[in-house]
Formats: sequence, C-alpha cells, structure tokens
Amino acid sequence: MKPTSFFLLTAGASVVTALPKKPCPPRDDTPKCEKPEKRQSWHDITNDERKAYTDAAVCLLTSPQKLNKLPGAQTRWDELVSLHQIHALQIHTTGQFLPYHRYYLKTLEFLLRECGYKGVLPYWDETRDAGSFSKSVIFDPVTGFGGGGAAQGGCVPDGPFANLTVNIGPGFGSEPRCVNRKFTDFFSDQTGADYVAAALNNTDYAGVLPGIYAGPHLYGHMSLAMMDGNSITSSGDPLFFMHHGFVDKMWAQWQAEDPEARLKDISGLNAQDPDVGFSEFPGGMEEEAKMWGHPSAELLAVTPDPQAGDGGPNITLNHIMSSLGIIPDATVADVMSTTGGYLCYEYE
Repeated sequence: MKPTSFFLLTAGASVVTALPKKPCPPRDDTPKCEKPEKRQSWHDITNDERKAYTDAAVCLLTSPQKLNKLPGAQTRWDELVSLHQIHALQIHTTGQFLPYHRYYLKTLEFLLRECGYKGVLPYWDETRDAGSFSKSVIFDPVTGFGGGGAAQGGCVPDGPFANLTVNIGPGFGSEPRCVNRKFTDFFSDQTGADYVAAALNNTDYAGVLPGIYAGPHLYGHMSLAMMDGNSITSSGDPLFFMHHGFVDKMWAQWQAEDPEARLKDISGLNAQDPDVGFSEFPGGMEEEAKMWGHPSAELLAVTPDPQAGDGGPNITLNHIMSSLGIIPDATVADVMSTTGGYLCYEYE
C-alpha cells in the first residue's frame, strides 16, 4: 500500500543542484573500541536516567544556536533539525538513509553532552509496544516524552516538551511551531517482531534497505505523525531519535548476522532520483514539491555535495557525511560498524 497525504509524512522535493564543498581529509585517528557502551530501550532505563536525557534535550531546545549559518535556526536544537532539512533529498530513498541517520544519532549525542548529559543514548524498542504505541511508557508525562495531540498538528499536551518551540519547517520553510505528534495505533502494528524479521530477511544491503525503510521505519512514522508528519523536519520532535535508534538497531542486528560481508555492503544512490523522489509518495520530486516547496537559495548554499567522496551518483564506503560543523565530517566506512572505533556501542 502506498501511503497517501492523509498521514502527512510531508515530503516535497525538487532537483537540488548542490554547491560543491571541499571535503574533510580521511580520518586517520580512529580509536579502538575496547568497551562498547550498551544502548538500552527506554523501557529498561531508570527514571533518573530518563530525566537526565529529557533534561538535556530541553536544554538544547532552549539554548541559542551557535553555527550562525543554518537558515531559520534560533536554537541549538533547531541546528540539529536543520541538518535533516538540508540533507532531506540525500538521505531518504537513497543508499545514504541508514548510514547518515546513524551519524545523525552521533551528532545528537555530541549536542546532549554540551548540555551535561553523561549517559548512553537510549532507544525505543517499538516491538514491545507494537499495535498500541499510545499506551507506551515512553509517553508518560513525568518519566517520558509526554503524550500526543488531540488532532493532526496538535501540540504535545504534557511532559517535558510541552510549550516548547521548533523553528525549522514545515518542509523547506522556517516558522515557529510547537513540538507536536498524533498517534495512530493501527499502523504501529507493523513495528512488531514479525515485521522486523521480515524486513531483515534479505541477504544484501540493496534488499534490507527498502525492507527497513518502507517497513517498520515508515510505519513508525505513520503511527506518530511527528511535527505534522513531515518527513523533512520530523526530527523537531525529540521522539524522532528514539524511533531512529530502533531503526539503527535493526540495521546493526542485520549486520551482525554476517559481519564479514555486511560491514562492507553499501549500495544505492547518494541523492534522490528526480523521477522517484520519496518512494512512499506517488510522482517524482517535482510532484512532491507541491506538498512542501523547494529548498531556498539559502538552504542550497549550505547543502553539501551529495557525491562527496564518491565521484559519481552511487554511494560508496568513501562517501563523506557532514553535520555542517557540529561534529567533524565522517565517511560511510566510519559508521558501518557500531564497534569499529569511530563508534563504540552495542544494542541490548
């Protein structure tokens, strides 16, 4: 089934002619990973650990921006959301999807450290709540992320993120919005263990990528409609990163089944095919742009070259990923293993 606009995973697009940027030199200082951190589900961490995490996220949502170059950004959190907006047409329905979002989680971790967070990044094991997301402990107003709004675009009514503002979005725009989400439990059934197993039942990256993307990943988004269900700026809701921790865990689980082959297996385009755009929407990029517009000249001016490190339209292990100055650039090779040294964590 092709999702339609009723769930508003707003994903518009246009052909982006990114200005070339000088890539950072290859990393030659990767440390060893001798004691991987253990990423746990929100279900399993203590209330004190939960509060430390949400306190740090609130700090980012209320701290001034630092880079002074990302259009529309007013806070440090806005800068994080802006990265997703700027890279949107490079990191969805492309081979970049899984490695960039893994790198994006590392960027979040760095920012949380700025706000004093000393813990390990948690994730949300959505298999435990499949079919009934709205009843999950993660939405507790005291020890979680607060609940969902009463209607599409409804502000989070309680919890630590109530009454907070994100300035990036919707789409490629920039205007103040409340943190918002809306539950549709029916779709969350497809984040269950059987659906995860089906998504991972592929022998190569070219097969597992659409299995994850159009399976539990997409249906998780449909179930939550974060930030008006907008694919480009859904990371405005801090819950986004709990969901993408779950997505990253799926990829790590698949890689662990055959590490010799799968820690080197990457394929796909490094920017969207204009005739396809986002695979979950009908029509190509120009048709989808009717939903959310085109990137502005200011956004294009800071958009990295999608072929950086590749020398062509297909992603390679040498592909360079950027956070535009929040953390140093990294290659896809850097993030292929969660215990390879650049990264040092495992999922429980």
